[in-house]
Amino acid sequence: MKMLSKDLIDASVRDMMSLKAYQTWINKSRKRDKITYYRGYLVEPSIQPIAPTQDRKRVEKLQKAAYDSYLANLVTLVQKRHGRFDYEYIAVRK
Repeated sequence: MKMLSKDLIDASVRDMMSLKAYQTWINKSRKRDKITYYRGYLVEPSIQPIAPTQDRKRVEKLQKAAYDSYLANLVTLVQKRHGRFDYEYIAVRK
């Protein structure tokens, strides 16, 4: 298994934003602004290689907020794969 640098782990923790921060971004962002709202594996956050979490409810609330923004035609949702169970989830403002 590949070892991960401390900087990468610290970045992952920063990239798991709060629901309030996501909602603030939605309210203040402009067309084509991007934000990484989550880094890891949304399907099962406890098995992701960087900063696994058992706080499934927090992850699900953030996931729902992003998806609701998509349904409201406010954002386009994009994923970037970095490795096994390691994805960057990005919202792009419309």
